[in-house]
Amino acid sequence: MVHLFGLVRLVVFLVLSLAPVGVLAEVFGTVNFNFDSDQLDAEGQRQVAEIAERLKATDSYKPTVVVGYTDAVGSSGYNLDLGQRRAKTVAQALVAAGVPVDQIGDISSRGKTDLLIAVTTAERRNRRVTVGLAEILAACRSYRDVALSESAIGDELQNDLMARLQVAVAQHDQLTNSGRNGPAFQMAGAAREDCGKAVGLDAGSIRKIEYAKRCFCSSARLDAALVQ
Repeated sequence: MVHLFGLVRLVVFLVLSLAPVGVLAEVFGTVNFNFDSDQLDAEGQRQVAEIAERLKATDSYKPTVVVGYTDAVGSSGYNLDLGQRRAKTVAQALVAAGVPVDQIGDISSRGKTDLLIAVTTAERRNRRVTVGLAEILAACRSYRDVALSESAIGDELQNDLMARLQVAVAQHDQLTNSGRNGPAFQMAGAAREDCGKAVGLDAGSIRKIEYAKRCFCSSARLDAALVQ
């Protein structure tokens, strides 16, 4: 494990240039809507079909997240509901196009709170639904909260664990050099240990998933501690 940490430190300068793990979902595509509509037009149907093919060709343990948005016209409450209806429309269309229903995870709305184009008028590019793969956690109370099963074991999971290990090692080194010995330092140490063990275990180990869960959870706690 010491040798592994040594290798990781060689790429610390690359890791520090990246955003913290777990911040954003990987977006697969966007579906646009007509004004005040939650129904797919011809362009929207084409966009859904393209996204469905990408999802069906993707072998990932992460759930699909569908998020609806609106433009700035109308009240916040109405637009929140409209965004939710748009997201539900897209989720149903993806399933109809062959995406397994159990692959669809969170369906939510942000209404007009996250405009793509900062205008107060009607704007089609703001009337959208994004479809992506969720990050496994935003935060957690216990590693047992992490929804991982043995079917998740594979190259994608291993790469995610390695990325989290790199971030934890980089942050631990940075906090050590700065002399900061607070919650972030403690969580960096915990994430370094948990992720290091998870990376080091082979795919056949019965503890691979347990330590992967610990890694995700301690990484989420590290992210939260860094912004406090």
